[in-house]
Amino acid sequence: MRIARTLLIALAALLAAPALAQTVPPERVLRMVPNADLQTLDPINTTAGVVSSHAHMIYDQLFGRDENQRPQPQMVASWSVSDDALTWRFTLREGLLFHDGAPVMAEDVVASLRRWGARDPHGRQIMAITEALTAEADGRSVTWRLRRPYALMLDALSKPAGNMPAIMPARVAATDPFTAITDTTGSGPFIFVRDEWVAGSRVVYRRNPAYVPRAEPASGTAGGKVAHVDRVEWLNIANAQTAVLALIQGELDYIESPGVDFLPMLQRRGMRIIRTNTLGAPGMIRMNHIHPPFDDVRARQALMLLVNQEEILQAMFPDPSLYQVCHAFFVCGSPQETDAGVPPGLGSPAARERARALLRESGYDGTPIVIMDPTDNPFVHAATLVLAQQMQQVGFRTDVQAMDFASMAGRRANRRPPSEGGWHIGLTFWNGLGASDPVGNVPMQASCERAWPGWPCDAEHQALIDAFPYAATPAERQRILTALQESAYRIVPYVPYGQWYLPSAISPRLSGVLAMPGIIIAWNVRKAAR
Repeated sequence: MRIARTLLIALAALLAAPALAQTVPPERVLRMVPNADLQTLDPINTTAGVVSSHAHMIYDQLFGRDENQRPQPQMVASWSVSDDALTWRFTLREGLLFHDGAPVMAEDVVASLRRWGARDPHGRQIMAITEALTAEADGRSVTWRLRRPYALMLDALSKPAGNMPAIMPARVAATDPFTAITDTTGSGPFIFVRDEWVAGSRVVYRRNPAYVPRAEPASGTAGGKVAHVDRVEWLNIANAQTAVLALIQGELDYIESPGVDFLPMLQRRGMRIIRTNTLGAPGMIRMNHIHPPFDDVRARQALMLLVNQEEILQAMFPDPSLYQVCHAFFVCGSPQETDAGVPPGLGSPAARERARALLRESGYDGTPIVIMDPTDNPFVHAATLVLAQQMQQVGFRTDVQAMDFASMAGRRANRRPPSEGGWHIGLTFWNGLGASDPVGNVPMQASCERAWPGWPCDAEHQALIDAFPYAATPAERQRILTALQESAYRIVPYVPYGQWYLPSAISPRLSGVLAMPGIIIAWNVRKAAR
């Protein structure tokens, strides 16, 4: 009891808000705990899920995704595509304003799409076949002319996660796409309150009174984004018990990823347990492809063979209903799921014998493998420790280095050798929706220095990814999917270590919570008074 009281006292200090916030009625304030701290503000410069959630608060997109993952018009009033599928035309809705009061113009759209197109896998593909992307004289229309049809255009423009195509003012979009923006002017339903942002502690948004929502019902990131609260606070509460007690006491409204050990208690105390991510999160063991030993494909294949997913998942989650063994690179349960190319008996004693042989053939010299261990994420931390043990069983020496998840995200961009501050291995996880997309699965890319940290490099593999959007028939699309998974098991861009489905916990006072894999949605949510 004393521990609980101490935790709540600590939380009270965190919840202390400026005088302005005190004037907002409690039922008009939504307090949420995201699954990570917001440390960067640029949805083009990172693929972090918490940044995607942040971006949906303050930005809008030309198209959104409904709950069935179908693209729907969002910022556009109308759109058309020519009979030869080479010319797309988009006309903006009237009344769209940026947070500074300036109207959203076609030139803002063009600049934003060009910045997005420099980083996003879909965007890079589209830009490579772009003949012209222009703002029309009416100021509200954009014409996009291609040299060849791109079947996934609307899927790309509506993607909710990863490098999402957020529409910014042209002056902001002019920022180098490899340099993070600091100006958060958007046109979305909420406004970022910079003066109250405390990195590592609190992020605050206020309702955008000038936002004009669509007339359709809200669904996913599509439809009418109506804000029923005036203020949203994201609180970074690292201690799961503190967050859970605060939710039960009514000091919080929503925990994106509560500790799984607390789920039974939350249910007993009347909290609602919901699953907003039907595709879950696939775990990924990422290797550094540019330094030994994982610059040799045999070492990567050895790692793939030795991993026993069930052992790792059991250490991560006490309840087997929360996870499943999954060897599909494009996510179990998705339309792209396939078992093509999966070697038999992964993680078995026989597979580990093959792993030992491959490791010897690779020339591995016993150098300790630097494994980044994000100790502030209990799931990934547990998986990291089990992986290190499994690696040791086949002859790897390991050097597990503790850090927080944000530090790991920064360190993995370091291309220097592990002995100079670099790394060999880092475990992460992805939004299941993004990972199920053969183009949008960013860690699957093998585009060398342009690839996601780890930098896989294989022209044949990348050619399959690049061909996917141009498949003329479902049969051709399936052929490419099969070949791509087989290729992934050949070059091993990363090693899957299972798939899990973490529910969120919300107050019974909330209604209208929308589901979108990997995204926190604050619009459409109503909070009843006590």
